[in-house]
Amino acid sequence: MGVIILAVIVGLGIGYFATQNTNQISLYFGPYAVSNTPLYLVVISALLMGLLLAWIFSLVNSFSSKITLHGKENKIKEDEKTIAELTKEIHQLELDNTRLKEKSGEGKNDDKSL
Repeated sequence: MGVIILAVIVGLGIGYFATQNTNQISLYFGPYAVSNTPLYLVVISALLMGLLLAWIFSLVNSFSSKITLHGKENKIKEDEKTIAELTKEIHQLELDNTRLKEKSGEGKNDDKSL
């Protein structure tokens, strides 16, 4: 509802601007000329073109950010897998170390040192 009200207010503002700026001007694009163009059309067209360009730049920035985030998320997933594998390997090495200590009889000496 708020968007509709805002659109009506902007439309009224553009309408008022158009009624106040009806002067005819000529536009020159190099060798080409467009004559008898209302001033309000030129101003509103420039405004719309600026908004369109800003929107395009915003989309490009948004897509660039999404691609960067996607790459970072993939790197995080790879790192989490590596951490899980290393944790398993550490656990296995600790078990092997405990078995070797028990075989050599060092496990009994460790209790006395505490």
